[in-house]
Amino acid sequence: MPSLTFDQARYLDVDGGRVAYYETGGGDQTVVWVHGLPLDSRSWEAQRAYFDPRVRNVFLDLRGYGASDKLPPRPTGVTALYTADLAALITHLRLDRPTVVGFASAGHVALRFAAEHPGLLGKLAVINGSPTFRRGEDWPYGFDAAGIAHFTDAARDGGIKGITDAVLQADVVFADVDAGRAAELDAWFREMSYNAGVGTLLGFFDDISLDDDRALMAGITVPTLLMTSTIGQEVPSGVSLYLRTAITKARLAELPGADHFAFATRPELVNALIDSFLTA
Repeated sequence: MPSLTFDQARYLDVDGGRVAYYETGGGDQTVVWVHGLPLDSRSWEAQRAYFDPRVRNVFLDLRGYGASDKLPPRPTGVTALYTADLAALITHLRLDRPTVVGFASAGHVALRFAAEHPGLLGKLAVINGSPTFRRGEDWPYGFDAAGIAHFTDAARDGGIKGITDAVLQADVVFADVDAGRAAELDAWFREMSYNAGVGTLLGFFDDISLDDDRALMAGITVPTLLMTSTIGQEVPSGVSLYLRTAITKARLAELPGADHFAFATRPELVNALIDSFLTA
């Protein structure tokens, strides 16, 4: 079971609300971990256990998730809200150019954060993140209109269970583990998703997914590690190939045979890559 619990959370007042964060481990380096949809900081358990003896870990519950306050009703500019909260946390804790790690939707947040706040981080690591999540004439990756509707219709028709069922469809996101492990992860992630609620998850599909941050990628100047799951469908490997050319100091690491939630399904590989990146 995860060692992080809500009663261990610390809180920071931010513009329009309050965010929860957790501090563990210790060392000369600091890593800030930012979870993706539909999870919260507890999902980083394999990373916390591995890195606690090596670094100072800071885990942020994005607004709407975990122990943080909910998003405002019908939010707009959610990515900007999340990047502002991340900047406020790093500034509040007086972190000296930490490494920021973001997964999926939070990988998107981390990419924008690195572009807009280059002085607040020293390195960037992204797992299955993308500058934009909707397909277009010049962007063949991500969701088309029908793909987005699959999730929003599920929320309308089935509430939090409906959209969680769609997000955690086992043959789409857990294809790299056996049925028993997939069931364990599903139950664990489902509890986090239910805690977040429909409004939080729709903050991605109705708002974040509309972002197109490709023009910002050239502004990322810190060393960047891009990790891409070779069988992941939500963020295909082609996205990271694009980012490898768009970000000046980027290196690309493919996660062979790994599906979307690689940090949980293939933690040994992900942890080793991040560890090597930190010590490079």
